[in-house]
Amino acid sequence: MKNVDRWFILMAAAYALLGMCLGFWMGVNQDFTHAHVHAHINLLGWASLALFGIIYKVYPELASKPLTKVHFYLSAIGAPIFFAGIPVANAGTTILPAVVGSLMLIASMLVFLVNFSGGTR
Repeated sequence: MKNVDRWFILMAAAYALLGMCLGFWMGVNQDFTHAHVHAHINLLGWASLALFGIIYKVYPELASKPLTKVHFYLSAIGAPIFFAGIPVANAGTTILPAVVGSLMLIASMLVFLVNFSGGTR
């Protein structure tokens, strides 16, 4: 997948900004109800996605593998579903978005592991 490293890092930077803004908002309002959402956005959104981008930059041969596109789209679609699903689940409405997003992110990590380990040469 062309420029996958850049796309992962751009997505990560957007989540870093979102996480910072949420943290700022919580601090200003002294309302830390969504601290766990803030933590997940920063860890899964910023750190994990940035690491994926760096790894794809360091190992450019991975970017041309078929699973790279699957990995990217599972991450790109699963992350916002998961992040939006956490407060919905905590409100007692439904856990479905949090579960679906979480499973997509777990699947993306599995796909990355298979891709990186050379399982699809």
